[in-house]
Amino acid sequence: MTFLDEQLTGQWRSAPFDVGAMETSELVFLADGRGWSRFEGISTELSISRFRWHCPAPGRLELRCTWQVSGQWALHSNGLAAVDHSGPDDRLIRTGYRIGPEKPPFSDAPVTTLTVDEEIEFALSFARGKRTVTSADDPSSTLVPYAPAARPGPPAR
Repeated sequence: MTFLDEQLTGQWRSAPFDVGAMETSELVFLADGRGWSRFEGISTELSISRFRWHCPAPGRLELRCTWQVSGQWALHSNGLAAVDHSGPDDRLIRTGYRIGPEKPPFSDAPVTTLTVDEEIEFALSFARGKRTVTSADDPSSTLVPYAPAARPGPPAR
């Protein structure tokens, strides 16, 4: 049985756990089973990988990568200033996960944290970000537009 764990839906950021690192990662899970990962470095490197996601079992996560865009991020913007590569991606990421309170380094309070068993975009821990995110928030969405979400079919009889 596969399903989408609603607890995952939204944005997850590695920044609170990246103390001293010169890069940061982000995961976004949309409610329709699409999503993307984002990796950016201080050298202006930016990489976006789109994926389809589902949970084949409780505590198990699968990301089927579909598209990858890399280049340099734009100063004062959420998007890309230059694109070095844009094309299909067929990686499959399988990992265990758990969601719960964790205290980031140098923090006094715990935050809701997604912890994965296998690194995704070079990170294992991601703090809850925005709960409401759409495909328009993907920095690569203007470069490679998303197909419209599937329309619901007719009601079952």
